[in-house]
Amino acid sequence: MTSPDPTSGPPTLSDDRLAELMVKVVDEVASPAEREELMSYLVKHPEDRAELDAQRALRAVTRGWGARLEADLRAHQASSWQLTAQRVGLALLLGGFALLTGFGLVQATLDAQAPWPLRLGVGALTGGLVLTLGGLAAQRLNHHDPYDDVHL
Repeated sequence: MTSPDPTSGPPTLSDDRLAELMVKVVDEVASPAEREELMSYLVKHPEDRAELDAQRALRAVTRGWGARLEADLRAHQASSWQLTAQRVGLALLLGGFALLTGFGLVQATLDAQAPWPLRLGVGALTGGLVLTLGGLAAQRLNHHDPYDDVHL
């Protein structure tokens, strides 16, 4: 008994097997035998070759996305710690400055022997500083980055 000639008729694959082979080849996990099985089928079915080419093109576009997202996430986490340290440092600096300056300004304002324009100017300066810093802090705290809602 002779073995059938593999070139006598076009090889056939079920839709499930074809899809499985295409995915494995596109993802570069197909064994050499699976790769050969698909390629011999595609020689006889060029319309399916276009589908394989389209999947490879899509894979080429998306190949680096996962690695890029992971790298961005690691960078964001590292920068979050640095940003937190900077914010705490700035808060301590501003708090210390406010206490030292505020104490001196309050003393100058409450000093009965200081001229009234000086006391009025110090009060206006203090009020303006409080309003400005408070407004900036509120604006910063209420800032919403739309990309923060994206969860991976």
